[in-house]
Amino acid sequence: MISKADKKRIKRIIGAHYVSDVQERLREKEIVNQRGNEHSASMITNVMNGTQHEVIEKTIYEVVEIKKQENDTRKNLLKK
Repeated sequence: MISKADKKRIKRIIGAHYVSDVQERLREKEIVNQRGNEHSASMITNVMNGTQHEVIEKTIYEVVEIKKQENDTRKNLLKK
């Protein structure tokens, strides 16, 4: 479950419009809900607000790692 403190840190890294990034990552990994549909934006938001869903939580943290790597790369390029 994502705590309020984690939510703040996550949003600081991936931004307030995180749902599309998470949905894109879920699509890449071909992860769908029980009915075979993509996870909805509201479900992703609910997970971010504390609803427990192991797969979506893991994907959110993967998106955070990807964004951190992108930010580090960008900073390194600007230092050169």
